[in-house]
Amino acid sequence: MRYAVFAVLGFAAFFALVVAGLVFADVTLSELRDVVIVVFGLFAILLLIALIVTVTGLWIAVRLLTSTVAELLRDPVRPALNDLRESARNVRGASEFMSDSAVHPVIRAVSVTRGIRRGLGLVTGLGRKRE
Repeated sequence: MRYAVFAVLGFAAFFALVVAGLVFADVTLSELRDVVIVVFGLFAILLLIALIVTVTGLWIAVRLLTSTVAELLRDPVRPALNDLRESARNVRGASEFMSDSAVHPVIRAVSVTRGIRRGLGLVTGLGRKRE
């Protein structure tokens, strides 16, 4: 903010000097035009230098930020992925254990029971539907 105030004051002083030069000195419009062109050229060069410095600083800051973010993402993500893989293996093992120890015996028992009922129904004739 302080630099903006200094810039405005400097521009106002320059404008006052130009007006005073026009009033008190014998300056023609072509000489004034040449002075304005030179001054604006100097301001353009200063602005170009400031923009180059700003863009270069932003570019360096973005590169540093992206490398830092990538490093931060790599560090906690790898252990988390390993933990996730281990959890998936545990879940897979638990589901296989439950399938082998609980589900398959129940399915076998139900299958045997239905087979016996059907066999008895065929032999005794109780399972037939009447038409």
